[in-house]
Amino acid sequence: MSSMQEYVIHIDFVDCPGLGYEIFRLTELNQVDKIAMEVLPNHGMVIKFRCVSEEQAQKLAGDLTLVSGVKSIVFRDQMPYEEREHELRTILDSVSEGILAVNKKGRISHINEVSCRLLQCGKGVAGLSAAELLGASSLVLDTLRTGKSYRLKEERLQQGGKAIDLFTSTTPVRNEKGQIIGSVATIKDVKQVATMLSKVDKMRRLRSFDDIVYQSPKMRQLVGYASTVAKSSSTVLLRGESGTGKELLAAAIHTEGPRYKAPFLAVNCAALPDTLLESELFGYEEGAFTGAAKGGKKGLFEQADGGTLFLDEIGEISPSVQVRLLRVLQEGTIRRVGGVNEIEVDVRIIAATHCDLEAMICRREFREDLYYRLNVIPLTIPPLRERKEDIPLLAQYLIRKICTKLEKTVVRLTRESIGLLMNQEWPGNVRQLENTLERVINMIDATEIQPGHLRAWTDLSASKRNGGNLYWDKEGLQFELSPDGRWPHLREIVAGVEKEVIQRVLKKYPSSRLAGQVLGVSNTTILNKMKAYGIEE
Repeated sequence: MSSMQEYVIHIDFVDCPGLGYEIFRLTELNQVDKIAMEVLPNHGMVIKFRCVSEEQAQKLAGDLTLVSGVKSIVFRDQMPYEEREHELRTILDSVSEGILAVNKKGRISHINEVSCRLLQCGKGVAGLSAAELLGASSLVLDTLRTGKSYRLKEERLQQGGKAIDLFTSTTPVRNEKGQIIGSVATIKDVKQVATMLSKVDKMRRLRSFDDIVYQSPKMRQLVGYASTVAKSSSTVLLRGESGTGKELLAAAIHTEGPRYKAPFLAVNCAALPDTLLESELFGYEEGAFTGAAKGGKKGLFEQADGGTLFLDEIGEISPSVQVRLLRVLQEGTIRRVGGVNEIEVDVRIIAATHCDLEAMICRREFREDLYYRLNVIPLTIPPLRERKEDIPLLAQYLIRKICTKLEKTVVRLTRESIGLLMNQEWPGNVRQLENTLERVINMIDATEIQPGHLRAWTDLSASKRNGGNLYWDKEGLQFELSPDGRWPHLREIVAGVEKEVIQRVLKKYPSSRLAGQVLGVSNTTILNKMKAYGIEE
């Protein structure tokens, strides 16, 4: 007697009564042994069967083509579920970490090659109890019992009398009713994680031009210029409003340049008092001042030797620091606070400011010679309101980033919400856009961000004029009531008054430091308010 052979046929049909019965009648009539059947969407059926010869299989196929409603008969190599299983195994075996899944009975349903290598077993363990391989107290079985997830938790397993140290992450698998029907574990060797963290630690500050999200012609031109500039070691001056991404561009210039292996260090010059900024930049000798560390301390110039130093808010440095910075740019040497020796440094300077340095030079607030030393290669980052075609792309990128950080399912913006975002002025630029989206994502529990969510949890509105109902004209503060007669929120009124006061003081005292003295607040407070309201010095 000939051995039985397996065949798979794919039947396409039009839906008509009694078709299924007729197909099964013919399989019985042709004396084939049915093994499996799968019904496909769009009127398709796949049958796997055994018979003694190919002639018998071909006869069945010929009989089926005569059935009313059958459109075509095609032989195929595998059942659809077998193809899906093969694809799943290929995917699981292609990832760099171990993956192991158990069903609701605690038996191993899937295991990839990495897991087999880490656990020192073969793929034949599929179908066995996970407790036999991993132990009854393993994390993947605890997740199956309790529904509790673990993230990179250390786990020690005993295998063949040898301890195996792993980092394990687990998550339960639930059905549509929320019942636990299995669990999945991803496992990494402790040494593998240590190596990975070491690489991440070295690269965590590096950014490239690929990290800059844009599609507008203005940004395309800017990134093109920056890519060319990155190849040299010349000083760069980045101009642009607060929140446009000056530090990101500076880091990308460093990463894509010849100094990428050396440090990239950044300091916000407006965030530190003069004396502290001076010691941070140039370092100090032991005993230079009360509280100075024993042995002194290297400044950022020394730490960044061979690399890049990013000086943000360069327009805020005092005249004394300007003089010392000018010397570094001219001579390539620094002198620590309290020191007498000149120390050679090789540092590329990338400076950034939102201030009008040319106007500050006219007011004798910024040294002209330092300006020319810094302004070797000027690059201006356009504000978000001048590249609104970037907003949809930026918003989706930021949403993915925020949802990952908050460990939430990624939400999407409706078309109306995108339109609302594009209709704003964004005085705080990309930083304000990111903060707005993060606030909304924190507050809602939905798969889509609707315009109502944006209006409920942010200061955005359909109008660009201070919320649509509060504005200033020649006669002072004015209110435009909404159609239903509602007044503006108190916070809008207070913000409008505060913005107007700061603008009027800055007209008479055109410096954040002077304005802060007049209003009795710190320079940092004035700067923060100016950033929030989009006020330029």
